Amino acid sequence: MKTKFKGILTLFLAFVVQISFAQERTISGTVSDASGVLPGVSILIKGTNKGISSDFDGKFKIKAKTGDILVFSYVGFKSIEKKVGLSNTLNITMTEDSSVLDEIVVTALGGKKAKRSLGYGTQKVSGEQITEARAENALSSLSGKVAGVTINTNSGNLGGSARIVLRGVGSITQSNTPLIVVDGIPLDNSNFNTRSTQQGGGGRDFGDAGFDVNPDDIESMNVLKGGAAAALYGSRAVNGVILITTKSGKEGKSSITINSGFSFSDVAVSPKIQRLYGGGSGDPATIGQSTFATQNINGTTYKLVDYATDESWGPRFDPNQKVLHWDSFDPEFASDYLKPRAWVAPKTSLDDFYETGISLNNSVIFTKGSEKSTMRLSVSNTKTTGIVPNSEINKTTVGFKGSSKISDNLDINASVNFSLTKGTNRPEIGYAGGSVIQKFYQFGQTQLDYNRLKNYQLIDGTQRTWNRVAWDNPSIRYSDNPYWIVNKYLSDDTRTRWYGTIGGKYKFSNEFYATGKIYADTYSFLVNQTVAKGSSDQSSAQKDNRTFIELNYEALIHFDKNFFNEKLTLSSFFGGNTRTANRTRLSATTNGGLVVDDIYNLSNSVDPATTTNFNSEIRLNSLLGSVSLGYDNFIFLNLTGRNDWTSTLPTNNNSYFYPSVNASLVFSELIESDWLNYGKFRGGWAKVGNDTDPYRLINTFDVRQPFQNSSRFSQPGSKLNPNLKPENKDTWEVGLEMGFFRNRLTFDLTYYNEVTSDLITPVQIDPSTGFTSKFTNGGKLKNTGIEALVNITPVKTEDFKWDVTWNFSKNNNKLIELTEGVSALVLGSFPFQGVTLNAVVGKPYGIIRGTNFVFDDNGNKVLEKGRYLRTKNQEDLGSILPDYNMGLRNNFNYKGFNLSFLIDHQKGGVYRSLTNVWGNYSGILEQTAINNIREDGVIQPGVNGTVTYDPNDNSKYTVSNTSPNTTVISAQQQGQDYFIRSAAASVFKADYFKLREITFGYTVPKKWLGNNITGLRISTFARNVFTWGLDNENFDPEVATSGSGNIQGSEGGSLPSTKTFGVNVQLKF
Repeated sequence: MKTKFKGILTLFLAFVVQISFAQERTISGTVSDASGVLPGVSILIKGTNKGISSDFDGKFKIKAKTGDILVFSYVGFKSIEKKVGLSNTLNITMTEDSSVLDEIVVTALGGKKAKRSLGYGTQKVSGEQITEARAENALSSLSGKVAGVTINTNSGNLGGSARIVLRGVGSITQSNTPLIVVDGIPLDNSNFNTRSTQQGGGGRDFGDAGFDVNPDDIESMNVLKGGAAAALYGSRAVNGVILITTKSGKEGKSSITINSGFSFSDVAVSPKIQRLYGGGSGDPATIGQSTFATQNINGTTYKLVDYATDESWGPRFDPNQKVLHWDSFDPEFASDYLKPRAWVAPKTSLDDFYETGISLNNSVIFTKGSEKSTMRLSVSNTKTTGIVPNSEINKTTVGFKGSSKISDNLDINASVNFSLTKGTNRPEIGYAGGSVIQKFYQFGQTQLDYNRLKNYQLIDGTQRTWNRVAWDNPSIRYSDNPYWIVNKYLSDDTRTRWYGTIGGKYKFSNEFYATGKIYADTYSFLVNQTVAKGSSDQSSAQKDNRTFIELNYEALIHFDKNFFNEKLTLSSFFGGNTRTANRTRLSATTNGGLVVDDIYNLSNSVDPATTTNFNSEIRLNSLLGSVSLGYDNFIFLNLTGRNDWTSTLPTNNNSYFYPSVNASLVFSELIESDWLNYGKFRGGWAKVGNDTDPYRLINTFDVRQPFQNSSRFSQPGSKLNPNLKPENKDTWEVGLEMGFFRNRLTFDLTYYNEVTSDLITPVQIDPSTGFTSKFTNGGKLKNTGIEALVNITPVKTEDFKWDVTWNFSKNNNKLIELTEGVSALVLGSFPFQGVTLNAVVGKPYGIIRGTNFVFDDNGNKVLEKGRYLRTKNQEDLGSILPDYNMGLRNNFNYKGFNLSFLIDHQKGGVYRSLTNVWGNYSGILEQTAINNIREDGVIQPGVNGTVTYDPNDNSKYTVSNTSPNTTVISAQQQGQDYFIRSAAASVFKADYFKLREITFGYTVPKKWLGNNITGLRISTFARNVFTWGLDNENFDPEVATSGSGNIQGSEGGSLPSTKTFGVNVQLKF
């Protein structure tokens, strides 16, 4: 009986165990490392797509059966596999993996390598850092975060461009912007700002490729700074590469993510206006009060404001003084008609004209994945209104990315992205009739209440303006009504962009495989601009249509193998690429104005419309290869080579080879130390080239507008060169990377040297040849610099972590030589005063030249009759390039809370402000009325003296017989000297400190959420919060940026910079 009982009991226990093995139950526990809990650890049931992540406290719960294997994985740690036993509790301690401490980074052509194996500098910015503070242009999010990267963008330009330069300017006439690559797809980053706009004249900023990328799709941005990093991309990567990796679907259950955000923008830094004196032309020779004109109207004599002038040198405000204002003559203001009102500053300010810019962004993302395939689909929309009334941008993007394992040997992947951006009335900037900045800060009258101008049309439809020809003639004299400008100087633009790739990988064996892909980038860009009749500018209609299509075909053969018991690793590939790019432009504009108002059709032109038709084609064939060797995970050597054959250069010069070599030594592998975790020496060398634009070899005739049914042709002013060669850049760098105290302190130091030779430049030639210039190879430009990146974790506990990141870069730029016999080259001409931007031998790129003050031997400014003298010749007033840039980011994490802030600093560089010139000349700016100078006059500091110029060289002079200046001049004379006298008076240092970003967010614990909600995060942000350390308090130096071209440093009438505050909500299912 006892034996039978034991048999029955054994059978019962086996049955219970079998049931327990077959039943799912909840397994819970905590994942941690040596210093505390680990949030976000991936926990997956092996062999399935079922998985979860640990919460912020490192805790997890997962349903599993006895015998299931749980796989725990986390970046930077060794993966752990644990079999589910009888216990329902499973606590895991993970250990750091020394082989991934330096992370995996994306390299050229989409390759992925351990950072320890690289012999060049690279820096990654995560997608979270890009979306948390959510700049309009994704590329602008790099500001202050990456060493060696200079980014300038005017935040006031709705949907504006970002100018990005890596390690200094390397070319005078060719592009200096890095190649933008999204998932291996090079994006054309052309900027369509006109030369006039770049120089400070009128125009609109239509943005660049960075605006077409959806920030919510970005996994990371990796910046390849040096030639060794980017040589495999060929000539287009001569200025470095910004690799954008987008998010992919992941193995596991399907998920839906909804992002929704709201932000508002207001003026941050704007010119300061004086509010003590009103409109009038004044008398420069008179010190003291201006007076009002009088006018007899219907037998009554009135004092009235001089509204025919657009200056503010009029009488001081006095509430007891009653005068007729501009609207006193407008019958539609019946209650004020011919009724004098007090002479006072308006209750409103110019800032009241600006509206609060509103941005709404929403996106939905769907992901799905299994062991064999993954996909991600995103749809987003962003609608933004600008600070200037009646301006708006609406952007819609759709992105798809998928991969599939067709068989054990064949994988395929594909992505397609669509972007549709519609801009309505992007504000005109610069010195132009359609610029409201010109009407506010360069010319105007300070007593104006612009609210009374909102009804911008008279009964007959003509413009209502304050700037009347005369009291009884309401026609416009100089300045349009700003509300007329935003409603009658109209613009609409549409950019439609598609870019994508399809590729595959076929594995012949574990070591030998082939990859191939086709990728494309194509867009169309249509702009319509109109000016109504009755404006200060001539009425017009303009249409401009541009298209671009680029196709790339790439095939590579790869061979990877390990030798000597896995100690020696070899990774290599060889292949080819064919690239074709077609660009077209068709534009037309009316001539002589419009025949009939409000019909904006080319056929409504008074004279025949002017048309322009342009088409260009480029073909580039390439062979490329790479060999990477590593030994025992501590010493690495990388060799690459690429040869391009281009259609833009003559056959005898159209082939050029780009070699590179880089190596690294991880010396920490040779040292046993508790305090040193990581140490690496690295170095790299490369030779890369810079191609030229198409059709620069042989002169052809341009077809002109027919004259009386006769065809006309013209010849360009520049003589082209059939022997043109590519520019060549020789670059090398060395670096040191260190990590201490379990990587609580790390730093990355780099020194680089880059020399560009055979610069493509236009050289002046004798006009008797029929040309004014000729393109030629000649010149040398050098950049040397240092970069530093330091990461510190001062505090790290179970619940709290504080991280500090500091980056610093200093670049020294010098033009070594130009073509023989040429010492300087004019790159651009800024409006008025003969101010130019130049390349000068022996100086940094971008020297602003203009008339300077005359100085004595002690550095005192020299005056004559109380007014500053100016030099007879143009002098160097400084370079637009900064001396150094620096960023400091602090990041605090406490449980689910996160707080970070970023300070961005630039030192050095100069810019020229045309608004400062005219704002002083017209008596608008605050400095024209400080310290009672309009009543008392002003004695300008300096000395009187005799100036004697060298009869053979006007750039040389001597000053003698000096004595302190005691001559009093009028404030108006002082203000007008900003235009009449030295151009240097309006050239300012471009220094600034900025509180660039603040973010604060909270990730809601999953236990507080419903069963179907897997994540909820709420965050707030502020951008461009505060700016200080300005040489010119009227402007943020970044507003002297217009597009991504080489002509920079001119503020011709820029919109004020803006500060932005917003909130984002992310919900996951």
